[in-house]
Amino acid sequence: MSDAVARPATNAADVALEDVLAVARQAGDLILAMQADGLRNITSKSSEIDLVTEADVAAERLIRSELAARYPSVELWGEESNQAPTSDLFWVVDPIDGTINFAAGLPYFAVNIALQAGAQVVLGVTLELPARRLYFARRGAGAFRRDPDGQEQPLHVNRVTALRRALLTTGFPYSRAEYEDNNLPEFSYFMAHSMGVRCMGSAAMDMVNVASGGMAAYWEGWLNPWDAAPGVVLVEEAGGRVTDYRGAPWELTKRTLLASNGQPELHQALLDGIRAARRNLRQPLLPAAETYDETGAGDAGD
Repeated sequence: MSDAVARPATNAADVALEDVLAVARQAGDLILAMQADGLRNITSKSSEIDLVTEADVAAERLIRSELAARYPSVELWGEESNQAPTSDLFWVVDPIDGTINFAAGLPYFAVNIALQAGAQVVLGVTLELPARRLYFARRGAGAFRRDPDGQEQPLHVNRVTALRRALLTTGFPYSRAEYEDNNLPEFSYFMAHSMGVRCMGSAAMDMVNVASGGMAAYWEGWLNPWDAAPGVVLVEEAGGRVTDYRGAPWELTKRTLLASNGQPELHQALLDGIRAARRNLRQPLLPAAETYDETGAGDAGD
């Protein structure tokens, strides 16, 4: 049972950032303890490679309980429970972003917590695991990293302008073996036209790396709200730009995302590259309203 003090929250300003950071740390401690103890129940969701562990479920339950104890009026939309909210102020949570890495013992996964107010993400927290580094941003107040020893520093995107000099990162849908529209055309295009492309298995950490300046940009389709929401405010508050594949502002329900350092020349080159790579798809499946595809059906998976 949490001993947190409940506070009324009718808008984002009522939420204390330190409360959210504390909950993320609690979840991280639980996740690492369960990993050290040995994972005994690893199952699948949308496909054989879309994993969920007992730690995902337990961590989301903890986050829900702790946030509800502090802000009982704020709903929560989590990956594992996946119950869409009915109010304008709600949490968006991925208890473990990078579950495959987590289950395999690879040290590149994260806890993701965002606060959505209306159409805008107003607060984002990503806890890097197992390093326990916190990355956080509040709309209009900048983006920061806090190390386990409490040292804090602001985040800034890099200033690369040319695609050829840009280090990029991306990911692939779980349905990649079933459909032609699986990000391989985009990946191939950017491998040939950029400094390099990394695929490391955590959208949360990929966006942290854009916000921190290590990567110039990240793109991916078929993202869910909990994959992207905290990273969106991190990148934007660090000086970057986040859009869909058409260059329109990203929104929570969109399935395409391009996050860059915000340099106009680079962002446009990335949009042009995505468009060029997708031009010869026989059956594009990403939402047509978010791409320049001549046709677009719906979703090919999560």
